[in-house]
Amino acid sequence: MKRISCGLVLSALLSAALPAHAQDADLVAAKEAIKKRDFAGAAKLLQPLVDKDDPKAMVMMGQLRLAGQGVIKDEGIAVGLFKKGADAGDPEAIFLYARQLHLGNGLPQDETRAIALYKKAGDLGNAEAQLWYGISLYRGLGGMPPDKAGALPWLRRAAEQGDAAAQNWMGDFYKDGGLVEKDPYQSLSWYRKAALQMQPVAQRNVGLAYARGSGVARDDGEALKWLLSAAYFRDSVAQDWVGYFYESGRAGLVPDLVAAHMWYTLARARDPQNNSAKTNIERVTPKLSPAQLTESQTKAKQWPTVAELTKAIAATDAAKALAEANATAANAAKNPTTGGKSGSGFVVGMGTSYVVSNHHVVKDCKSIKIMPFDLPAVLREKDERNDLALLSVANLRAPSLKLRAGRGVRPGDELVTLGYPLAGLLAAGASVSTGTLTALGGLNNDTSQFQMSVPTQPGNSGGPVLDSHGQLVGVVVAQINAIRVGQATGNIPQNINFAINTATLSSFLDASNVDYGTSQLQQDPKAKHLNAADIGSMARRSTVKVECAMN
Repeated sequence: MKRISCGLVLSALLSAALPAHAQDADLVAAKEAIKKRDFAGAAKLLQPLVDKDDPKAMVMMGQLRLAGQGVIKDEGIAVGLFKKGADAGDPEAIFLYARQLHLGNGLPQDETRAIALYKKAGDLGNAEAQLWYGISLYRGLGGMPPDKAGALPWLRRAAEQGDAAAQNWMGDFYKDGGLVEKDPYQSLSWYRKAALQMQPVAQRNVGLAYARGSGVARDDGEALKWLLSAAYFRDSVAQDWVGYFYESGRAGLVPDLVAAHMWYTLARARDPQNNSAKTNIERVTPKLSPAQLTESQTKAKQWPTVAELTKAIAATDAAKALAEANATAANAAKNPTTGGKSGSGFVVGMGTSYVVSNHHVVKDCKSIKIMPFDLPAVLREKDERNDLALLSVANLRAPSLKLRAGRGVRPGDELVTLGYPLAGLLAAGASVSTGTLTALGGLNNDTSQFQMSVPTQPGNSGGPVLDSHGQLVGVVVAQINAIRVGQATGNIPQNINFAINTATLSSFLDASNVDYGTSQLQQDPKAKHLNAADIGSMARRSTVKVECAMN
């Protein structure tokens, strides 16, 4: 464990703190839980250490509080934890406290004080603090005169420690010259280091280097690979360039004005000040027929297409990150400290009632319990390919949900989900979330699923997805915003989540000889659209928590 102050050591001794090795083990376990997005499990591990004034634990818990991950979001509590860790001399805590001061999160904004703290944490070796002190010097923040030459060593130190944003700054310095001797080869080297960490601006810069032959032989195929990845991270300049590639037919693409117009539209929507995209839209639009223009606008509304997003990430050596995301989705609710995991489910069936959940929620369970009824369950049928499980539960008395029949859901339709995310920290009852259906297809255009914007968390898996009439239209199954790429950049499209559609579910129930109810309220002009609160109140009685004991 890293150094803490004498005062904290004395406090720990007087309060009979855990042995240092035990604290270290819990910190390591908490970090692993966070990597697996088991934020609730991490919070449980951290809280005893926070109570013992462990500065590292305070930093980690403060970050969870700031993001509302595994605990109730509270900027004031987060700032208090950062301040306490900073007072103990922890470099990361000093930086995080400075960042909140700079942004005015949870306390009054004080740029001058924040910059002084950046320098303090940077002197102690914190790379992010070095980055921000360097930026402050370069831009002349906090009332200081700009000092670009003074900024360079700070940004270099951060870059050499592996900070992706600082590496991109170094790439800019070597590209433009002035502070350092102009060197396109050095520039590309720094850009590439940042790009491999999924830094979108750096990916765009690598793409532009290949497109222009700067520091490397011109290679349109390599350029498009990097530009596409940056574009899917919503970098407006990269989106504009991808549009140009489609318009001009570069990199072996067949010229496609519809695709070009879509990318130009996305670039302009992302950054209204992107005048290049504006000019390109004005040039291409008159060349499109009304049908083509409608097609472009529709594609822009449905963007991002998950299969293309996955392909773009994989093309830049991020296949491992995607594989990690898939594994995380399958084990999101696992609790490594208890040998158990939990998910959600819902009641179906006429006459005999059953619970439907995801197969990964109940896979390898020694025993299954349905809460809040505290009833044992038995796995009756499973479909591993489509991630469905059917549970038999004796003496279960709860209303069944009805599957939507007739006209299916469409992109743009409002959706409501229920489930038991972050078990043990949030409210005991089922949580309600809302969003829209965004695409009729799952990962890699899987036709058994659809894509939705409804936020999901570990523990939501297996919960019901309902339409505005309260009819069952899907089963929550996975999320893509768990990819560490998104955590690293903050720019990956958020809330790209998936649900198993009712066509797949009904086939599974039919094969399992389950008699289930259906309804077609969406085709009844007199049927009332319900608000999310009413749907949640109605469906909460049919939504259950599925607890799995692994040993």
